[in-house]
Amino acid sequence: MSPVSSIDKQEGGFNKALILAAANDKQVVVKIPFPALVPAKYSVESEVATLKFVRAMTSIPVPDVLAWNSDPSNSVGAEYMILEKCPGRQLHAVWGELDELRRFELVKTIAGFDGQLASIEFPVNGSLYLRTSGPQNSVAFHTQKAPQEDFCVGPVFNDSWTRGINPAREKEMEAGPWPDLCSFGLARARQGAWHVKNTEYLGARGPYFGTPESHLKLLEVAMKVIPILARTPLLQRYGRPTLWHTDLHMGNIFVSEQDLTKIVGVIDWQFVSILPGFTQARWPEFLTPPEGYETGLIEPQLPADFEEMEPDEQAYAISQRDQALQAKCYEVALGRCHHDSYLALTRIHDTIRRLFVLCERTYKDGIVPLRDCLIELSSKWESLRLTGSPPMTLSKGELATHDIQLAEYQDWVKLRKYTQEILCSDDDGWVSPELDFNKVQAQERELFELYLQRQAPGTSAEEARELWFYNQRHP
Repeated sequence: MSPVSSIDKQEGGFNKALILAAANDKQVVVKIPFPALVPAKYSVESEVATLKFVRAMTSIPVPDVLAWNSDPSNSVGAEYMILEKCPGRQLHAVWGELDELRRFELVKTIAGFDGQLASIEFPVNGSLYLRTSGPQNSVAFHTQKAPQEDFCVGPVFNDSWTRGINPAREKEMEAGPWPDLCSFGLARARQGAWHVKNTEYLGARGPYFGTPESHLKLLEVAMKVIPILARTPLLQRYGRPTLWHTDLHMGNIFVSEQDLTKIVGVIDWQFVSILPGFTQARWPEFLTPPEGYETGLIEPQLPADFEEMEPDEQAYAISQRDQALQAKCYEVALGRCHHDSYLALTRIHDTIRRLFVLCERTYKDGIVPLRDCLIELSSKWESLRLTGSPPMTLSKGELATHDIQLAEYQDWVKLRKYTQEILCSDDDGWVSPELDFNKVQAQERELFELYLQRQAPGTSAEEARELWFYNQRHP
């Protein structure tokens, strides 16, 4: 066995990664979850099973798991995974070198990977585990492609459960597995209520966040609607348990040094689960369609008044058209690879999709997004051919108040996104170790002062910090 010659330490949002190089030039990645952010035991065990499953059942190139241990009392003193290091280069490092045709080749490959995952059938919704180490309430199943591995589907403990898992309270957490769409949706709503009562969210809270009572009241309304939606034939068809990589960005994709259109590695399968298809299907992050994008056989075009635009406006219009073309390429390719996933992506009304996703998140997002979802659903109740009465009936005055609050909330979300792009950060304030953290902090303070002057005039500094995205950074 060759001795270790160097160790390169890297940090991500949820894990510490050590790249170990041996004297014989072989490299491996040691992944150690941050215990304050990643649910103990479940996260490592599920990611190991998911990597083994994807490696056995698809042609998606994922790192081989060389060793792992989910017991923090082991000789290392922490949970860990040892993975082979992906060859090649991360996609974000080469994307600018690629012409349109080579980008399209990559997009079609990615759609093919998603289609492979979506074509696999599972008995229930939940997270993958190895049967030899999976939780007791897991549902076992066997696969013809990997008869030597005994997989099961168990509970989903993602980054929402940052305070650890209390075995005595696991049942009340309702983390699955869930046999059908209705049980999944109701459990998510009850999870949302659990978080409101038990979880202190430390991130920035947007305007009109709401009291705990208002959160619980909205979630009760949602729980009345979910069984009605779950019975519809459309959701029954596109709500079957589906495995999907829901965090597919350029940093998680590696391409060959020799052929930049060949994907040689897809990483970061942490928190990847099996959930209803229409809640899973999505464009990869870097292929997200621009505003105004139309699905279907509609080729993206430049605006009719393109020739009359200023040069900077033309450049923006071209970038938006190019982004739409890449999104269209993915859409068409997914339709060819797995038609039901394409329909789940394009035919399910976004209001319905958001309802099943937002219920668990009110303790993070506040009440405005879920309330807006329920109001919109009520307005489309008859056109969606739903049974019973609409869930919410508001007066003109109440609707007007909601519209004002929604507009302010959406402006806050847009500003948060722009701020994160400038700082190269995320909702949790994570900054890549490749950046100078002191400079990023200084830039963040400048942005806050600018926000105080332009976005919150007449607001005290204390009130503005309550709405600022990194309020914990200020003394």
